[in-house]
Amino acid sequence: MFSIKTPTFFLLLFVFSFKTLAQKPLPIEFGNISMEDLQMKVYPKDSSAEAVVLCDYGDYFYTFGDYPSANYRRHVRIKILKKSGFDKATIKILYREGNDNRFERIRNLKAVTYNLENGDIVNYALDEKSIFDEKVNKNAHFQTFTLPQVREGSVIEYSYELESGFWYDLRTWEFQKDIPVIWSELRAKIPGYFDFNLTFQSQRPLDINENVQGKDNFMRGSIRDPFLEYRFVMKDIPALKVEPFVTTVENFRSKLDFELAATYFPNQIKRDYSQTWEALNQTLLENESFGKQIKKFDAAEGIAKLLKLQYKDTLSIAKAAFKHIQNTMQWNDEARAFTGDVNLDKVYEKRIGNSAEINLMLVRLLRECGVNANPFILSTRANGRVSDLVLLDRFNYTIAHITLDGKDVFLDASSSLMPFGVLPTRCLNERGRLVVRKNSRWIAINPEPVRKKITIMDMKINTDQSIKGTSKVSYFGHNAADFRATVIKKGKDTYLTDYKKNRPNQTVESLQIINLDSLEDLAELEVKTKYNEAYTIAGERLYISPMLGQGEESNPFKVQERKYPVDFGVPQEETFIASYSIPDSYVVEEMPKQEVINLPNNGGKFLFSCNVENGILKISSRIMLKRAIYSEAEYPSLREFYNRIVSKHAEQVVLKKK
Repeated sequence: MFSIKTPTFFLLLFVFSFKTLAQKPLPIEFGNISMEDLQMKVYPKDSSAEAVVLCDYGDYFYTFGDYPSANYRRHVRIKILKKSGFDKATIKILYREGNDNRFERIRNLKAVTYNLENGDIVNYALDEKSIFDEKVNKNAHFQTFTLPQVREGSVIEYSYELESGFWYDLRTWEFQKDIPVIWSELRAKIPGYFDFNLTFQSQRPLDINENVQGKDNFMRGSIRDPFLEYRFVMKDIPALKVEPFVTTVENFRSKLDFELAATYFPNQIKRDYSQTWEALNQTLLENESFGKQIKKFDAAEGIAKLLKLQYKDTLSIAKAAFKHIQNTMQWNDEARAFTGDVNLDKVYEKRIGNSAEINLMLVRLLRECGVNANPFILSTRANGRVSDLVLLDRFNYTIAHITLDGKDVFLDASSSLMPFGVLPTRCLNERGRLVVRKNSRWIAINPEPVRKKITIMDMKINTDQSIKGTSKVSYFGHNAADFRATVIKKGKDTYLTDYKKNRPNQTVESLQIINLDSLEDLAELEVKTKYNEAYTIAGERLYISPMLGQGEESNPFKVQERKYPVDFGVPQEETFIASYSIPDSYVVEEMPKQEVINLPNNGGKFLFSCNVENGILKISSRIMLKRAIYSEAEYPSLREFYNRIVSKHAEQVVLKKK
């Protein structure tokens, strides 16, 4: 009845061994603290760790009254190694409230700090007055507390029980934390009334994976019904560390998810909770906060009539409809797959809405304009990737989809700075589902265009240790959106003022921003400036860094090995071209050599050249990353690629007096 599903992107296989779990001793006993743990100064397997989880034990089981209840027992022990780890002593326990007797309550909370004082173990118990309730939203709260007397070397321990009326929604067990974990164990006893699919995500296998079948009394007097009891253990788990250019670390955390597939309650027929994508698609189209809301944007009819009078071809009218919603509606920063409680006409009147509301408006308006538009659901990068499991709650964002000349075009009108057909970075998360009555399907979200920046400088090297001239920086794609967002957030005047303040070694004579509001055109920054003390003088020689601070000064990839892919979101390209007029009294003695570096598998290229012609020194640097994502196996090459770029960009030009 029970099944295990494992995502294909993790090479893991569950192998069950059937053993008796009742005889297994618990891995931890409250208050039984070892002198060895208290004397630990450094965690040997990660000397940089600020703290380490000594043991994290959980026990899931069911009880039955008028309603089923899922019950959780949790027992955690943590060693604090550094001051930076003191925040691990602040604990937040989530509990939820719902309707129809569905709520959660926390019981039997215990928390103690243990310190070694004059060779003795001293205990400091949590005062109940130090426990606070923190409201997250109308349905969720945190019970929050901070353990007392925590210092470097402390061991903290807490345990609690949680009774949950959300019996159908067993909580995810996270084996991996942001600090190392020595032992993490979950036991779960699940009556045969429930059929759960278990999804294990990890880059390494379980250390213990046991399962036992049996019978017990649950809810029918003397009748013994079947159950399945699990025991899952991982040990010596490294910390899950945030590294640059990752969608979200949640995609790589070792964890176990429970998905209710069916129930088999006594005297009731089987109830199937598993859905097909076709059934889920139909559910969305008939949902009051999704498909039916599209019909409640009646204002679209009048808007479409005006647009169709001005534009005739499909592309022009689609762009006009997109621009109307984009310019009229303000996003409230809520990433949502569904609308709120009010209909879209009311949302339109208020001129502010969540991502689903704004983009479902766009779908209706495009349809009224004669364009075949449909909703498209996805999971944002921060929310994590979606798997092939039919789970609606994994999606948290809705955009619009149309087809032009046989090509998929994705539209997000909630983003005020993205041009037609370009999605904001938050949406670039591999793939999503097209919601349409026929042929609902997965569609890959191919990031385009390239994130590009081009800097062109025309400079003169003066003999007073200054370099003077003009530069133009052009921003394309997502770089243009980022640049516009920065200027708009600060305000144009403040941006220009801050630009000058942040460059104390320059005398900025003029500064101009071009095409700030025209999303279809390049965003550009033109500067006329003088770099003061721009180079080093040593006798008859001038030592000049020709990148003028525009190059790669450090490698963004610090660690030698990486456990997850590098995800830039979109392909990258950065070009720097500079021309320097050399003083008549000097000649070039040394300059960087030309270099071409290729990434394997046509992944990218670095081109660098330096030459002199008719008294003009010309520098050209171009970095091209042709893919949005690079695998862990490609990481060493990518790291070395940047090492060589940093080294080349640091090289100097030497001028010698004639």
